[in-house]
Order: sequence, then structure tokens, then C-alpha cells
Amino acid sequence: MRKVLKKEIAAVLSATLIMGLTACGSEPAQETPRAEAAVEETGKAQTDAAEESPAEEEAGIVEEAAEGTDEVQSLLGETPLNPEDEYFGISLPMTNTEYYKGVETELSQYCEKFGIKYDMASADSDTQKQLSQFENLMTMGCTTIIVYALDPTSMQDIMARAEADGIRVVSATMTPENIDAYTIAIDANQDSVGTAAAQFASDWIDEHYPDAEDGSIEVVLFSMSISENVIQRCDGLRKIEELNPKAVIVADYDIPSDNYMVKVKENADLMMQQYPDVKVILTYSDVFNLIVDEAMMANPDVDPSQVCSIAIDKTNAAMEKIRLSKTDESTIRATVATGEDFNLTLIQAALGAFDSELNDLKQYFADPFVIQADNVDDYLK
Repeated sequence: MRKVLKKEIAAVLSATLIMGLTACGSEPAQETPRAEAAVEETGKAQTDAAEESPAEEEAGIVEEAAEGTDEVQSLLGETPLNPEDEYFGISLPMTNTEYYKGVETELSQYCEKFGIKYDMASADSDTQKQLSQFENLMTMGCTTIIVYALDPTSMQDIMARAEADGIRVVSATMTPENIDAYTIAIDANQDSVGTAAAQFASDWIDEHYPDAEDGSIEVVLFSMSISENVIQRCDGLRKIEELNPKAVIVADYDIPSDNYMVKVKENADLMMQQYPDVKVILTYSDVFNLIVDEAMMANPDVDPSQVCSIAIDKTNAAMEKIRLSKTDESTIRATVATGEDFNLTLIQAALGAFDSELNDLKQYFADPFVIQADNVDDYLK
């Protein structure tokens, strides 16, 4: 019987793998009561806290409000729409995975920070439920609906209805075929995302094997081909040979969507048998990378200091492994995120920040961002 995956890895395995890289709002954060300052007088300590005069208290409130406004403006930037005038509906496909728990938390925190009224709904991986929830958000009077669509094709008609009714529709991570189904699509050029991972691998090869001959550094890919977006990302990974002549792809495992956990583990074991000298592993997602890394770290014949694996998707589990790679306790050296802060970008887009920058398909692309050992501590939560 196959060894059961560790809990930390199983926690991130989710339907997000197949979704193109792919609930009410949280309660407001509790305010911390202002601590009363003790006043010390010459020759005597006061036992009672000093009370502020009304003028002093009002001045303090104004100062705090100004500081809060500056922080919001610095983070959010200038937006055509006033956050406090908006009512966001947020439609998520699920919230029971690490990735979407993070999405839920970040969007909630940003809405609260910026003073945006919002309601959030999770479809629990049920397309019909997401359709119903989306329609509910429309009837509730939302001015904008941010949607991570479980099935973009099935969602297109209702999204187009919302757009026609004057509701801003922000499509996250994917661009529906019907251009009338959304106001703006916040997407990522998947070829660029894959290429960013390949570039990191190329730089790692040059740093660790500066004198290697051309075609001597073995590279293995764990790819997929289930959609055009997925293919584009994996084509970006394959550019490793173009970016660095020392690299040669010796195997490219095309992982099916069915039983993908088992298939990744099987191919990881096969890789170590057939290519014991492999130095670089490029994987379609953090999910794949975590499985491969576990298999390699369990193999006593593998020297992790000589191996670099790179993934895509920015999960906390992968970032924990990147931190461990500093002491070669993991082979995972980096992960590529679709934008440094994708959910903040969604909020900015919903408030019209990028309306003048859209292409003919009403898309705004988030630039790939590499998280590695040097900066991983800034992003771990």
C-alpha cells in the first residue's frame, strides 16, 4: 500500500489544480480600547489615570483617522470609485482548501480595511450552488461582484446578465469566452508565469554549476495538458532549454487530472530510478512540487543540496518548504505567484483602478512574482 502523504501536503491538494491556476462577510475587527496613560508629577506618582480633555481626545481621534487614511491611500492607491460607496459581492468556488481560505481571508481583510461593505459566498465545489449564490448577490444590490468561477462556461450567462444590469463583474484568474460576461478580467499570462519559473531554474543552474557543459544538467517536468491556459504555463516551463544551454529535459510527465496525486508520486519514483542525476524539477503547481519533494527527501540516495525544484501558485505549504531549503531540508527553492498581491489587485480593479489600461479583451495581467529563500519570510503567514 502506498505511503500516505504527510498532513501538510494533503492540506493543499485541491480542485484549484484544475481550475486554470486556477458565507457572509467577517465581523469587523474589534477595536482595542485606548490605554490611559499614567501621569507622573514632580515628587508624587499619580495613582489614577489622567483623563483627556474633550479637545485633546478629539485631536487624538482626528490624528488617528488621518494616519488610517494615509495607510489606506498608500496601500490602495487612487481609484475612480470611492470604497465606502461600494457594496461588493464575492463569489468563491470553495473555502475548504488552503488556497481559497487565503483568498477568503485576504479579500475580507482588504474590504474591512478600505471600508467596503461586502458579502461573501462559497459554492462548496458546486457549480449550481455558485450560480444561485451569484444571482442572490445580484438581487442584494451589490455594485460589484468579484468571481472566482468554478466553471466559467456555465457562469457566463449570469455574469453577462449582471454586467448588462450595470453591476461591475470582476473575473479572477480567467477570461470567459463571452466578452460581455465581465467588466474586467484579472488574469495572468500563463506562458510568462511558466517562463519565470524556468528563468529561476536557469539562474540556479548558473550559480551552482557554472562550469557545466551544454546539455549536462538534467531537467524533469511534471506538466499537464487539460486546458489552453495550463498548456501555456507548461510551455513556459519548457523554455528552460532556450534560457540555458546547459539544461536538457530528459523527461516530461504529462499528469492527468484523474488520480493526479497517485500519478505524480508514481512518476516521482520513476524519475529517481531512471534519472538519478536529475538536478532541476519544474512542476505545473505547488501541489505537484510538494509530492515530488516528499518523495525525494525520503530517498537516502538524493542529495537535496544538489537539486532545485520550482513550482507555481504560492501556497503556505510550499513557502514553508522554501524556508527549509535554506538548510537543504527541502528541494523546493522557489514558487511563482501570479502577482505579488493578487487579491489586492482584484480590489483595485473592482474600484476601477485599471479601467484605462485594459486590452481589447478587457484584461489586466498581473505580473509573475518569484518567492524564494531571500524573500519567503516576507510572505509566510
